[in-house]
Amino acid sequence: MCHDTTPSSLPAPGNYQLCNSQGLKYWDFSNNKDSDVRVALLTDIYGCNEFYQCMSTHFAEQGWQSHLIDLFSDLGDLPEVTRDAAFERRHKLRDQECCDLIEKYIANNNITAVVGFCLGGNFVFELARRKVNVNLIAYYPFPAGLPNEDGLDPAFNYLKQLKTEVTVLMGGDDNRVGLENVTNLKEISESNSALKVNIYPHSKHGFLEDLDSTDPTLKRNAEHSLETCLDNIS
Repeated sequence: MCHDTTPSSLPAPGNYQLCNSQGLKYWDFSNNKDSDVRVALLTDIYGCNEFYQCMSTHFAEQGWQSHLIDLFSDLGDLPEVTRDAAFERRHKLRDQECCDLIEKYIANNNITAVVGFCLGGNFVFELARRKVNVNLIAYYPFPAGLPNEDGLDPAFNYLKQLKTEVTVLMGGDDNRVGLENVTNLKEISESNSALKVNIYPHSKHGFLEDLDSTDPTLKRNAEHSLETCLDNIS
């Protein structure tokens, strides 16, 4: 999975309220309801686990309004926390419909930034394709696309022409995304200023967990990615 542990440098999950915006459910971790910065987090296929609760709490501790989007709540809990079980539940999502809901939610709640991880990163690409005008950050997305019965256009089909800015944070050794795909993504970004791709050498998929790594290079990569993410949110 992307994140099965939570780095000790992230805060413990804070208090939240369960909310609903025209059918899109989310956990509101906000401490400051008056902040002009309103960030939404889109998870990987495992949903709103402790890691993402901690990330949303971290965003809230910056003084921002912080929402953790729950795309899986109507599909029930995982029977077991395994990749197979997560994919079985994930395939019940309809990606186009999810992005339609997310786009409406962004407009209705004056969201200013969206951070997506893995599957959520693919949804961030789709929001950029739709020219949704918020700060967009994607951690380790799959630019070659992911299978779904209501699938999205693979990002590689449109990234060369993309006009809406999106920041991508990717490990140079991400063999789940595919090393060739990582290279292709970087090459496209070199000729399209809207695509701001940060490739971290030696880091793999889910490398934000390396905030706790004893390897100084991996730890530095994770720290730099988080700083870049926070800078681009605000």
